[in-house]
Amino acid sequence: MDVVVPLVSRLSPSQRWSLLAGVYAFGCAALTAVLLSDVLGLFAEVIGLPPTLSMLLLASPALVAGAGIWWALVERRGAYTYPAGAAFGLLTALSTGAVWTVRFVSVWGVEMLTAGPVPLLVGFVLGMTALAGVLVGLPFAYVRRRSGRRSDSAATANSL
Repeated sequence: MDVVVPLVSRLSPSQRWSLLAGVYAFGCAALTAVLLSDVLGLFAEVIGLPPTLSMLLLASPALVAGAGIWWALVERRGAYTYPAGAAFGLLTALSTGAVWTVRFVSVWGVEMLTAGPVPLLVGFVLGMTALAGVLVGLPFAYVRRRSGRRSDSAATANSL
């Protein structure tokens, strides 16, 4: 615990916000996975994930993707806007879905994606994931915008 605090304190505010965005995306993905555990449990079993950790494992790509995408779309450009927040949620959700689609293909083969109703099911799931991602990205953008204004006004007051 003592090691984590100095490491985090050495990060720039943009890096901290990016890390926080990844944690937020992971939390939202984990909550969603737990709520949909009946269906996702079957998917996890089909792709060979251990049952005890499957929901957390399904959410795990959102941690890395969320941090990287937030940094690339928002922090690096200084674009603390709602469209950037929505794009963060959308791309994080779709990249997480893409990771597990690739895993499914690696286990079952590409031909399974074209069999019967599977393309429709995959399209529906990715569509719902995209919608959820957009909705998840907006509150985080709101918090970052509010925090950015306080930081900007504090910096302006300090320079006077």
